[in-house]
Amino acid sequence: MVITLTDEANNVAQVSGPLRWGAATDIGKVREETQDGFAAEPEAGLFVVIDGMGGHRGGQVAAQMIAQDLPPAIELAIDHLRSRRPRSIRRALKRVISQQNRHVHLEGDSESGYVGMGATLVVVLLLAGRVYVANVGDSRVYRWRAGRLRQLSVDHSVVSELLEAGHITSDEVHTHDALGVVTQYMGMPEGIEPSVRSLVLAPGDRFLLCTDGLTDMVDEGRISETLELEADPQVAAKALVAAANNAGGHDNVTTIVVHWKG
Repeated sequence: MVITLTDEANNVAQVSGPLRWGAATDIGKVREETQDGFAAEPEAGLFVVIDGMGGHRGGQVAAQMIAQDLPPAIELAIDHLRSRRPRSIRRALKRVISQQNRHVHLEGDSESGYVGMGATLVVVLLLAGRVYVANVGDSRVYRWRAGRLRQLSVDHSVVSELLEAGHITSDEVHTHDALGVVTQYMGMPEGIEPSVRSLVLAPGDRFLLCTDGLTDMVDEGRISETLELEADPQVAAKALVAAANNAGGHDNVTTIVVHWKG
């Protein structure tokens, strides 16, 4: 398993069976530390991106904990399923992520100075001809297919709820005072309701997992263009990180790009 939590750009790429993938992460231009992390189990088709939060070092602790503990917990839960039907797999993902949420919360309460630590989370699992997407918070998963970019994750954020309710317009999202305020995160004491969905895979599908350090700085048109032009997933992942930094790099930024060859 590849686990990374670092403040320097990474060059991680691999070909594993029917998929190719690459990842990159960077501290950005403003922050003094990184609280992003990612984990990859390419042979299992499992990829995770985490954006830590909760004050000095708290976010780092939460991100590292999730990166180390969640992937093996997901693999174990899938292995123990009696049925590999999509509904069973979605339920398993939701259950394991909710259990991890409790672990993060308890760890924060038990460590002085880490109370309130947490993280946003996105998970992609490619299994038996389907892609399973799970998220908590405002880190995102996109699918690029045949020239079209589609967000598969659900933003658990104040601005997303305001937009959905019609109280603000899409043009106001990036300037709203509540930008970056999440309504769910890993480590919440009252529990969470992870968003989980699954879709059928098609040869050539590309998936982008990313923190808001990318999406707050780079629009979806630029993201789509990069995924289309850069055939190598590692090159695409690094190009997206560079685009976020070139736009100001106001936050840590982490990307994983997965290309399903089928």
